[in-house]
Amino acid sequence: MSGGWLVLKAIDCMVHIGVTEGERCERQRLEIDLDLEADLAKACRTGDLRDTIDYRAVCDAVRAHLEAGQFYLVEVAAAQTLDLLFERFPVRRATVRIRKFVLPKVAHVEVVMERARPEARS
Repeated sequence: MSGGWLVLKAIDCMVHIGVTEGERCERQRLEIDLDLEADLAKACRTGDLRDTIDYRAVCDAVRAHLEAGQFYLVEVAAAQTLDLLFERFPVRRATVRIRKFVLPKVAHVEVVMERARPEARS
C-alpha cells in the first residue's frame, strides 16, 4: 500500500450544539478540518475517482451528519465525525478539528481528535 493524505479545511456547518437548551435552540457555526490518510496509489495510476476518496462525498456526509444532529459537546461531534469517516470511507487514519465560535474575545474553541482504523494500529 502507498500512503497519502487528503486534507479538507474549513468545512462550514450550522449545528444545534451547546450545553444549555438555550444555546442549542439556534444553530451555531462550526468549522471542521479533516486530515485523512489513505492508500492513494491506485488513484495515482488510474486517475479514476472510484479509486480514491471523493472529497465532495466526505464534505456532504460530514455536513449532513452534524447538521441533522444535536450535540451538547464539541467532543461528541468530533468523535461521531471520526466514526462516520471510518464507517463510510477507506481511511487508515483521520484527524478531525472542530472549531466553535462562542466565547467573546476568543477567536474560537477547538477540539482535535485523531484515530486510526483498528486494523491499521500497530
